[in-house]
Amino acid sequence: MSKKLQLIIAYSFLTGSIFSQEIIEPSVKKIKIEKESYFVKAAFDEADYKVIAFDRYGNPHSQAIKSFTIKYVDGKTTYEAPVDGNIFPNKTIQFLTKKRKYATKICLSKIIAEDKDGHFEKLPELCDIVIFPDCKKVNTK
Repeated sequence: MSKKLQLIIAYSFLTGSIFSQEIIEPSVKKIKIEKESYFVKAAFDEADYKVIAFDRYGNPHSQAIKSFTIKYVDGKTTYEAPVDGNIFPNKTIQFLTKKRKYATKICLSKIIAEDKDGHFEKLPELCDIVIFPDCKKVNTK
């Protein structure tokens, strides 16, 4: 074999290895993993004045709600009352149903639920809930 042919073969091996995929660094792609939340939404139980969480399969969990905040507007003033647990305080129920003469629109925000593994999840707000005052007997004379 001639030296010229040997140089051509050596050159082709060297240039071929330079452009091969093993030498060029592959681009690293990131995989984004999102944790699926166990609870999807919350609902207000008008009969018992409590908040219930629903999982992604539609099953209700009455003891999952750990805290929430009640907001309502009276005139130009906005009131907020934080609540621990899932049941409205008696003082709030009495105020909204007995001491007011007209319906009150409330919003439940900062709803925190705890799943079976002890992880806390923030649920979407519940707004446009209307609480009506208790009916009173009216004399029609």
